[in-house]
Amino acid sequence: MPNRSWEVGFHLRSPRNWLNDPNGLCQFRGRYYVFYQYDHDWPTVDQKAWGLFSSPDLVHWRYEGVPIQPSIPEDRHGVFSGSAFVERDAGPSGEDVLRLYYTGNVVDPVPGHSPKDFDYVYAGREQNTITCVATPDPDGPPGALRLGPKQVLLRNADYPAYCSCHVRDPKVWEQDGRRRMLLGGRHEDTRGLCLLYDSEDGISWTFSHAIESEYPFGFVWECPNVVSLDGREYLAISPQGLPRLRDRWFNRWTPGYFELPEGQRLIDTDTIDERGFVQWDFGHDFYAPQTFVDDAGRTILVGWMGTFDDHYTSVPDGLAWWHCTTVPRLLSRRPDGRILQVPVPELEGLRGDGRALSGETIVAGRMADIVLTGIEGEGALTLDGSFQVFYEHGRLGVRYLDEASSAGRTSRSIPLDGLDDLRVLVDGSVVEIFANGGAETFASRWFCPEAADLRVACTLSATGTVYPMADTMAQMYATAEAPVLDLPGWNETITR
Repeated sequence: MPNRSWEVGFHLRSPRNWLNDPNGLCQFRGRYYVFYQYDHDWPTVDQKAWGLFSSPDLVHWRYEGVPIQPSIPEDRHGVFSGSAFVERDAGPSGEDVLRLYYTGNVVDPVPGHSPKDFDYVYAGREQNTITCVATPDPDGPPGALRLGPKQVLLRNADYPAYCSCHVRDPKVWEQDGRRRMLLGGRHEDTRGLCLLYDSEDGISWTFSHAIESEYPFGFVWECPNVVSLDGREYLAISPQGLPRLRDRWFNRWTPGYFELPEGQRLIDTDTIDERGFVQWDFGHDFYAPQTFVDDAGRTILVGWMGTFDDHYTSVPDGLAWWHCTTVPRLLSRRPDGRILQVPVPELEGLRGDGRALSGETIVAGRMADIVLTGIEGEGALTLDGSFQVFYEHGRLGVRYLDEASSAGRTSRSIPLDGLDDLRVLVDGSVVEIFANGGAETFASRWFCPEAADLRVACTLSATGTVYPMADTMAQMYATAEAPVLDLPGWNETITR
């Protein structure tokens, strides 16, 4: 039987099966959309599609099924990551339409060859950039989309000759009256890079230039994003293959960002100083974040609370779903260039009556928003005597107090010169931690023993409040059916 303590109530997960990268994040015609990579037959098949959630307010979500599935030869082995672009006044009656961009994955494209004949780095893989248009479905509920035909924009031959077969994850935006596209990739000499393309219409694309680091920095860059805050631009990437160090890069795949010098734009940049890389999150379960700007001009990030790190990707017994997203995080720029991340304020509408945190506090329902301010000295916040957020000897970190709840994760910490405030979101098997106004964050899964209530204890000297959180997802997850995808039967050659 599944452990009910692991269920989530204000985080997005696939109703069934596998979820990874958030994709196509946008606000379209007043409604928020979060697509995500979905594997319909997990854990036995690795053939991705795009699932979808929509919301009027970033809090109450509707499951919209799996609108993008492998259906043409150019995406027959998976609909990989990508982005959304709202085309203003482009519909037949002057309404906005939503254009989606993604990578169509194909492996073993040569007839008569076995998958074992290729390494899928330098041969045996197609990474096709594909687009389609989405409009509201007039016959569906609010949030449902109707997709138009797919169109292949770029193929392997359209990427520079020095690239390997790993070029993917288009991010599209508009700047100076032209559309721009970033693609993450892998150079043939095994180092990461981004490719920048330009377009007048979002259909015909011309290669501009590559963006690389001064020295090799990971063997591939995935999920590129451009972020603009207070007039400064950032390049965000998810590099793979960074060496683990004591205070950073704990995961093999570690996303982060580079701030560009004042006055410099990404579209004019070809070289990045890799020494300026800032890690988005230090938790065990964080990868492939994507950002978007909503109608209010806010920059919002959603990340995948998951990983492919082998030593803790196994699924605890009883779960019919695996992985979730972070809550939407509001981004802002600190004067020194650091990006601050905090939960969007809409999430506070799920709070119940707050209680002062003193001694041990019991929270019914196992969903809580814990806020500590005016912190002085060292100490720890402990959940169920099993998971701990600590500040000791100038280090902020998390530790698992029993092996069973960690599912292979181990304690980790970072140096921090003073802890002033702390906010901890607990949602079943999810813990998200925001320290010092969101300057440092940790997103980790925690598989606690089954219990109806959450026990919160604190030894930090601080003013603390514990808010129980409402569950807005239970009905959606209980009633959403796992879709049976109409796939063309091409999955027999799939390989990672």
